[in-house]
Amino acid sequence: MTVPWEDQEEDKNLTKVIKRAKRRTMIRNIIISLVVTVVVLLGGIIGNAQVTNYMFTKVFKQEENFQQITGPNLFESYYTEERGFLSGKLEIHRYKVIGGVPIPWDARQVDYNLDLNMSVRSTNQSYSNIPVPDQVMSDAKYEYNRTFNSSNGQREMMFYIPEINYNEKILNDLPSLSEMDPGKLVEMGISFDKSYSLEEVKSMLPEGLKQVWYWVDTYNNKDRYKPYKDGNGNMSYAIPEEARSIFGFGVRWDYDHAEVNDFIKSLQNGLMQKGKYYSEYSRIYDYLKRDKAEPDSNDVRIIGVVVTGTAEQLKSLTNKAYVRGAVLGAVVDKY
Repeated sequence: MTVPWEDQEEDKNLTKVIKRAKRRTMIRNIIISLVVTVVVLLGGIIGNAQVTNYMFTKVFKQEENFQQITGPNLFESYYTEERGFLSGKLEIHRYKVIGGVPIPWDARQVDYNLDLNMSVRSTNQSYSNIPVPDQVMSDAKYEYNRTFNSSNGQREMMFYIPEINYNEKILNDLPSLSEMDPGKLVEMGISFDKSYSLEEVKSMLPEGLKQVWYWVDTYNNKDRYKPYKDGNGNMSYAIPEEARSIFGFGVRWDYDHAEVNDFIKSLQNGLMQKGKYYSEYSRIYDYLKRDKAEPDSNDVRIIGVVVTGTAEQLKSLTNKAYVRGAVLGAVVDKY
């Protein structure tokens, strides 16, 4: 038979054992939780990095290909990016080249994220143009204003589709060349009276002008440009196409070469990407090929061109029958 104080001693020892066991269990659980947390965080960071890298690569390739058929006389200078959790932002900075002189132009911003079915969704944001009233155009009752680049104040080109009724409100800036210093470097968007082949365009334009970009007829629904009566019973007419909304192909300042097949190849690449611009690629591709399996070089018709040169050189376009409209773009000094 044990004495009472011996039972109390045993109880104290048991209590100590239980407390030590609880501490060990708690420490083990804390360590396990920390390890799991670190593993989950590292896994999340690595996983997010891989997914956002996939999204960035896909979006960048889409934008790069789309740039091949848009942006007259525009080239990429550099890009910046920001990445978050399953999302990111890409900003592509672009410039023009006129007579060897680069001009910073704009930045094309793309916000992208991942939706539930793991496809990239992106939203393009481009800097807007500035519409500035022109007294001569106002007096002539033009239905539109000139637009200027919001980043540098330079003129933005505009283009006129052949056979579309613009109520005879078509700009011709060729006389303005006589008011400039003959050595000024000039960019000009020329709209043709009808469509031509690339070979015809290259041969019919005056020598000395640099043909930097060709505007392609991609207008499968010209009826939408027909005049109509508005709610007040007044006739409303089409307005020219902004440079950012037209399609075509061009040369690079460091690679003086452009072919119709370059345009067709860009369309085919866009279709294979099945990305944000798929419907636009599909619309243009179907319009060009008509009822054939695929378009060929004869299906690509040129309805305008962007040329650069000195003010004196561009005067050679004066009174040319194929010039329906001529709109100034950027103008810079050589030095």
